[in-house]
Amino acid sequence: MWPVFKKREKFLLLDVSSQKISGFLISLDDQKKIRKEKSWENFEKRAASRSPLAAISAGKVIVSCEPELAFKIFISLSMKRENCDSPIERTELENLMAQAVSRIFNHYRREASRVLGVDELDTILANSEVSGFEIDGHKVINPLGFRPQEIRAVVKMTFTSRETFERVKSVKKNGDFFFTEKGQSQAAAVEKINSRRADFLTIGPERSYFYAGDHAGNVRARREIKWSTGALTAEIRKNWALNENAARDVYEYYANGKTSPLLKKYFGKIFFRPVKELLKQIKSIKTSVKVYVDGNIPLDLMGISTFQGLPLEGFMQKSGFAVDTAGFASDSEAFRQFASFFEFYYDSSDSEINGWLKRRLNWLGSSV
Repeated sequence: MWPVFKKREKFLLLDVSSQKISGFLISLDDQKKIRKEKSWENFEKRAASRSPLAAISAGKVIVSCEPELAFKIFISLSMKRENCDSPIERTELENLMAQAVSRIFNHYRREASRVLGVDELDTILANSEVSGFEIDGHKVINPLGFRPQEIRAVVKMTFTSRETFERVKSVKKNGDFFFTEKGQSQAAAVEKINSRRADFLTIGPERSYFYAGDHAGNVRARREIKWSTGALTAEIRKNWALNENAARDVYEYYANGKTSPLLKKYFGKIFFRPVKELLKQIKSIKTSVKVYVDGNIPLDLMGISTFQGLPLEGFMQKSGFAVDTAGFASDSEAFRQFASFFEFYYDSSDSEINGWLKRRLNWLGSSV
């Protein structure tokens, strides 16, 4: 069930990278129109006592971390009941879920610590949610009151490092926080506009990640791919004998469509081999004929029959949102920045069942 917001309710969106924490304040009215009210480039340049966020009252603080700083895990649970003659009640469901999660929690926190590159004790559970309930193979929103023999569910846990969490708290000490990972947010938004599964690819100058979804939209496996736009700037360096910074400047000029048709054709030739390697990796892991891409790379270089840009217009049509894109360089940038809010909007972690789960998980690995 989707939340009902008051007229012009406000939300604070924080964008966390290894270099800085930026963000902006957005408003949402009862007609589902989203507007950016104010933005900040870097909160960490200011002393915490002088932070402009201290006086800001927002209904939710939505924290979107770069993939290197957060890791979201999807875990399918199967819970068997000893007595299926009686309807399942709250206490029994809470105990079943708590027992199931506690058995596997340390294993997945260990996996998250490895991915994030931090000690397990410094790996913090920042957000959790349970969804995708099934009773004896049948999908339900809430299993309470049924008499199932088996209950299945998907638990989603977002981990971050203690350092990242404390950085966020240093710029916004108090608030109702919703933590997520940026790539997962965009992948979740992409799923909302597709009747079939769609994959999502984010390409960076140093690291890239692929997100493959399942048919039900309950699980999105994240996988780092061994490719980045650095492979393209390396070709420019090799062919033009430039240093790294100059090669990046030339690539930006090309990626932004500022080259002549003749020079564009030339770049297509020298980029052929690294792009072929990227496509080979994607082909081996993609689960859909459609892959949405967030990255500073021309889609026609990859093949637009498979790869598509960020779909803000399609998302608005399907979801009913109206997004004011004033203040954004492009629709793609607006989609990228608002994706964490879209994920929060459709998130069910404020439901009663998720309230139980959060209380049980607090003692396992949460810092809040």
